[in-house]
Amino acid sequence: MIVVLGMFASTASADDAPAGDTSTPIAVDFGNDIVPLLSRYGCNSGGCHGKASGQNGFKLSLFGFDQTFDHEAIAKEDRGRRLFPGVPAESLLLKKAIGAMPHGGGVRFTADSDAYRLIRSWIASGAPASSPDAPRIVKLEVTPAEQSFTVGSTQPLAIAAIYHDGSRRDVTEQTEYSSNLDPVANVGDDGIVKATGQSGEAAIMARYMNHVAVFRAVVPHGPRLDSIRDFQPNNYIDELAAAKWKSLGLLPSPTCDDSAFVRRVTVDLCGRLPTAEESRAFLSDNSQNKRKELIDRLLESPDYPAFFAMRWGAILRNSRLAGAEQASFAFHNWIKDLIARNRPYDELVRGVVAAAGEWQDAPAINWYWQMRDDQLHQVTADTAQVFLGVRLQCARCHHHPYERWSQEDYYGLAGFFTRLGRKSFGQPPPYFSSSTPTTGEKNPLTGAAPEPKYPDGEYAKFTPEEDPRHALVDWMVKPDNPFFSRVLVNRMWGHFLGRGLVDEVDDMRATNPAANEELLTRLAKDFVDHKFDVKHIIRTIANSRVYQLSSEPIEANKNDRQSFARFYARRLIAEVFHDAVDQACGTHTKFGGISDSARAVDLPNEGFGSYFLDTFDRPQRVTGCECERSSGATLAQVLLLANSDDIENKLADNSGLISELTKTNKVAAEKIIDLYLTAYSRPPNISELSRTVGYVDAQEDKRKALEDVLWTVLNSKEFMFNH
Repeated sequence: MIVVLGMFASTASADDAPAGDTSTPIAVDFGNDIVPLLSRYGCNSGGCHGKASGQNGFKLSLFGFDQTFDHEAIAKEDRGRRLFPGVPAESLLLKKAIGAMPHGGGVRFTADSDAYRLIRSWIASGAPASSPDAPRIVKLEVTPAEQSFTVGSTQPLAIAAIYHDGSRRDVTEQTEYSSNLDPVANVGDDGIVKATGQSGEAAIMARYMNHVAVFRAVVPHGPRLDSIRDFQPNNYIDELAAAKWKSLGLLPSPTCDDSAFVRRVTVDLCGRLPTAEESRAFLSDNSQNKRKELIDRLLESPDYPAFFAMRWGAILRNSRLAGAEQASFAFHNWIKDLIARNRPYDELVRGVVAAAGEWQDAPAINWYWQMRDDQLHQVTADTAQVFLGVRLQCARCHHHPYERWSQEDYYGLAGFFTRLGRKSFGQPPPYFSSSTPTTGEKNPLTGAAPEPKYPDGEYAKFTPEEDPRHALVDWMVKPDNPFFSRVLVNRMWGHFLGRGLVDEVDDMRATNPAANEELLTRLAKDFVDHKFDVKHIIRTIANSRVYQLSSEPIEANKNDRQSFARFYARRLIAEVFHDAVDQACGTHTKFGGISDSARAVDLPNEGFGSYFLDTFDRPQRVTGCECERSSGATLAQVLLLANSDDIENKLADNSGLISELTKTNKVAAEKIIDLYLTAYSRPPNISELSRTVGYVDAQEDKRKALEDVLWTVLNSKEFMFNH
């Protein structure tokens, strides 16, 4: 069957149909003409006939990724009852779509539409399958690729499909559209983009067949700037951020004061508040380089590896759920040791991905043990998401709906892990690389064991003596790998700035573009150039003016949510907040089964009981996704802080801060200053000092009055947030 390019221009009209309601056949190809309509009108979506069980006995492949299956289902299944080539208009496929018969999906198009005429013509020609000679789409192109908008303005998009034979086809009307940020710009079914009111940048996804293209809609915050006064870059981060702000008409907030900085950087690097003594010393230091020196000091402290070992432990599922307590401790300590010695990041990744042996010698095999129930698929998905920033899970069953990843890519990555075997003793048992596949898993495309294939690359062959996983890591760490370094620097950026340049930090795809692509690319190159030195990237970020901006918005950036023109304040994560409450109260929580001096951030797994940590959404370590942590507030959290025995006991503890302050000869003002420095890393302002001292002096029970002040501090947004 010959494909007619620009199909709707040549479609026969309804008036051309001869008597008897037959249609004048035109050249129609099932794959290039009919399947796109099934996607365009939602017939093969996950909520309709494309879901796993189909709908009312009629099942299509999700988003049309299996055209052979779809043709069989439409034209041949149930003895072809859905089509009536003799009188096409009587076909169930058409009558249900136009509402002439009951249809759970409602009316999808009308009898006078181009879609109706095209499908009718295909049915009239005998409903043939796709021709083997039909052009094959290789790329989707959107025009324009980017556009600057004013609020309320519109821009129609033109979508062209590029085929393997060099031909082009206008598929604007058959393309599906969606926006990743509707408050900035939305898009209609007709491909017309409209700026809806909020400033910022939105990515408009255009999907046709199994290809996507992205249009960037930019709604500037103000007129383009030639320069930014009072902003002196410290490094390339600031230069590239400033270039972005100028194009968006954004002005940054001023630099944060010293008290905000010492608290911010200590929380972000060490997972704790600075002590009152540390805050006093930093605030009284007048040297020019004190911020840089503080960053270096914190990076060399034991709190830095302890905190980041906890963060990586959650991502790498280091859990006691599998019942391997000793292995969990060993894995935690292994991660912490690598971080403390600042070993290159690729060493950590190789140690995890290519782990083999017994847990005493190779603690990272606990990563495999945690996923043993569905090992091949969980390991494949976690490797892609954690180390490559690619959420490949859905490609296990069908082509990724928002990316280029196919089942072939998924099972190709899985092929690197099929030789992984384990002995039948120990918890976790020893793992080893076999000379042959051990899983029995089949690639549904081939019916054979998955063969190793580099993501977006070629198949690989290995001898029985080789461990394919080492080759996978070798591929990851190549300087030109487009995934490995980008996801790590994006993860670090998200940790320090509260939001990734790509958000979420482990969901990097063409349809989820970076807020500042030039900056992300430069950070990734810097990481590669410095041999995967994580401390170098951390220093670069923490020393930037961007990281040191105030969290207070100004009029010019109050609507900024993605360009980092101010520091985005966020709630302290569960473990850090727990320890901050202890530190502010001068108390210490003891956890059974670990050193009495251990803080919440020192815990190697989630198995240490704590109502506080669970209430504030400590992750259960059942996924490799950062999204397992929630920053949302709940009623239980409010009640715990405001009205729980736990908090009351900490405030009244005889060895706590209030008890110690009560025993001193300090006047009320000095006690309030100590309390504020401990909790906020700053002294109170004149109004706060006057108000709190007045309250304490008016109370007969001075200790109880100080407890009330500290209780108020613990429940304040300033205390709960890193700002």
